[in-house]
Amino acid sequence: MTAFYLKLLVTPTLMLAISLAGNRWGVRLAGLLSGLPVTSALIMLFLTLEQGSAFALEAIPGALAGLSAVQATYLVYLIVAQRVRIPLACMVALAAYGAMAVLMSHLGSLALSVSVTLVLLASIIILTSKQAQPSTARLVRVPRWVIPMRMLAATLLLLAITASAQWLGPVASGMLAPIPVIAWPLAVFAHVLGGAQEMGKIIRGNAIGGVGVLGFYLVLEMAMQPWGGLPAIAAAVALAVVATFLLARVLDRR
Repeated sequence: MTAFYLKLLVTPTLMLAISLAGNRWGVRLAGLLSGLPVTSALIMLFLTLEQGSAFALEAIPGALAGLSAVQATYLVYLIVAQRVRIPLACMVALAAYGAMAVLMSHLGSLALSVSVTLVLLASIIILTSKQAQPSTARLVRVPRWVIPMRMLAATLLLLAITASAQWLGPVASGMLAPIPVIAWPLAVFAHVLGGAQEMGKIIRGNAIGGVGVLGFYLVLEMAMQPWGGLPAIAAAVALAVVATFLLARVLDRR
């Protein structure tokens, strides 16, 4: 029961903090923060606490396949949204997520998932290079109900995955971990309220954060067994945060 109440406390609190930071300091920071492995780290943490380190370790290949599917979603949306209306672009992007998730899980190769994810991340960062330039656009404000919905969605996702982990198995549990419950609504609302420029900033920030998420899972893959679950997760989160903000700084100087 202690773990259940911890999920109810920690998950919405983190979602609220990230959402408020994005509202206060703009879409660029919101994109970076939403790209961090917040939901992923929480899911891996509770899978480790409740199912054991071995189960969490087996979930990592599925998580990496899911990460490639998430980035494919953003890349497809970024391209398609320039040609069709937003609702249709959302449908096409979500279809791309499903297709990529099925393909990568069927292939089941960790090395392939990492390679595909890196290509997708690099493609997004290159395509959104114009959005990296400072703009005078007004700060995008999302409707008030969006933040509570993000908090609820993230908490329900965490509860659903961890409660059904034994039934889903490690691969499916891992694949669901990177679902962008913060970033995806943030990108769509930025597009609706601020246009393609603001949407591109969110997706770019999320892709930069995606490099940190990739590092997060690779550290877990290498450190989970020798170090144990909790130290490996702590080290992986620290690496993800440092890698994300270092990469953002390097890209800003270009």
